[in-house]
Amino acid sequence: MAWRLLKPLLPLDMADFSQYYESTWIGTSSRGPTFAHCKWNLHDSTKMLLPRSSNIAEGWHHGFHSMLSCSNPTIWKFLDCLKAEQNLTDVKLTRRLFREAPERRAPKWIKYDQ
Repeated sequence: MAWRLLKPLLPLDMADFSQYYESTWIGTSSRGPTFAHCKWNLHDSTKMLLPRSSNIAEGWHHGFHSMLSCSNPTIWKFLDCLKAEQNLTDVKLTRRLFREAPERRAPKWIKYDQ
């Protein structure tokens, strides 16, 4: 395993990082990694045409955060934005129900989805 070869070469000031990396991603002799290795592999997801990343969730979060326009909104601002997001979702669903064409996307984003 590559980690066994790299670990002895790390500078002493990287001991904390080394411990974090090993316990989180590699696993130790006493316990497995925090994130199981089978969760890393996207081969099966790709074969089933499932998303290979959480970009859609990250994109939604970025858009919602932009709508809030601040890091710590009041509850009233948050609720207003949540209602606006629900209205937008309702419009998109209605368009699909009536088989209207979805909004056009830039070719570069379509390329990334493939």
